Amino acid sequence: MRFFMISNFKILLSFSLFLSFISPNFAQELEKPEQPSTVKPEEGVKEISSWFNDPNDKFSKVFEHRLMIRVGAGIGNLSPAILNETGPAWSKDSIFRNIMDPDSPTSFPYKEAKSLGVQTQAWDISYGWKNRFEIQSARNSTLGKYGKEEPASTNFITPRTDLYWASAFEGNRLLRFNGVNDHLRFSYIHPFTSRFRIGPSVNFHRYAEQDTGSYGSYSTSRPGAPVPDKATWSVGGNVESNFSMKGILPGIYLKFKITEWWEIRSRLEYLDRKGDFSAIGSQILQESVSGGPGTYSISAPAYGGKVADKGTIFMFESSFRYCRFSLDIGMIRQDITRSYSMYVGNTTGTVSTNDYLLRFPNVDLGQMSHHSKQTLTEVYIMPGASFFYDSDGIY
Repeated sequence: MRFFMISNFKILLSFSLFLSFISPNFAQELEKPEQPSTVKPEEGVKEISSWFNDPNDKFSKVFEHRLMIRVGAGIGNLSPAILNETGPAWSKDSIFRNIMDPDSPTSFPYKEAKSLGVQTQAWDISYGWKNRFEIQSARNSTLGKYGKEEPASTNFITPRTDLYWASAFEGNRLLRFNGVNDHLRFSYIHPFTSRFRIGPSVNFHRYAEQDTGSYGSYSTSRPGAPVPDKATWSVGGNVESNFSMKGILPGIYLKFKITEWWEIRSRLEYLDRKGDFSAIGSQILQESVSGGPGTYSISAPAYGGKVADKGTIFMFESSFRYCRFSLDIGMIRQDITRSYSMYVGNTTGTVSTNDYLLRFPNVDLGQMSHHSKQTLTEVYIMPGASFFYDSDGIY
């Protein structure tokens, strides 16, 4: 019995010593705050698939390189210089001729040409770097075809003189207008704010214009004329006028980003171009004396010289973008003043020029002393696509 008690005492003592050894460590473990578990992300796990992102996110950042291609078409109104100059210039020529030759009739315009409808086409390719520097190669053309029902003519009235009866006739009719503008632009657009950018641009510009017109005339001689009671009028013929000009156009270019997908652009350029022109063709005349059968003859107008255009070209454009694709709706307004530093030539034929010709011979003083206006207002739409390159590659 005594041995059993001693054995139990030793067991209790050993158990107490074991508890005293482990109890401090156990308490510390209980007092230590629990650390949040950190899970190391797996290698190669990236953002949520782009299928669940806005496709515009990729294209909203500032790009390193961008190539944009656009094509489009539009409609517009044209007031052409080739018609606007006819009335004042031919009237002055007839007055100058009458001063030198009192037997030649004078003439005055009584009906001017009105604005004409045109169709336009355009394309451009532009390269941009970091949305600051831009190089653009562009072409836009204007085409108009007109018939007798169109208000594309300048009409004259000739007062009665000692040799001629008073008459009214169509002096010049425009049948076709084709103007082609080629541009090579360099622009720097400075970011004043995150949404507004503005900067200078320079445009190396070429312009070609081809006009097809018909010259008209009508006169009747009085009994005191060398050939009395003779009627002379133009029944047909075309004259081709060609203009070729070039110049360097400075301008201001701005962009305003309203949203990530909507941008407003505008450009104002000062137009100053110079070059050459030529006009050559044929005019078919019919003559009738005292109601007898008519006879036909051909006269040949041929003119040329130096021409210059000055004015402004204003562009306003609203651009809508989705990913790499864009749709631009815009307006272009051209206000031009045309002048001639040299205008020489004449109309030759077998018919007396006093019977049908209003111009001053050899040197056209009327054209050289007059400045004519040409305006073009165009509304267009241009879809396009852009291609980008940066550290992510080509997309």
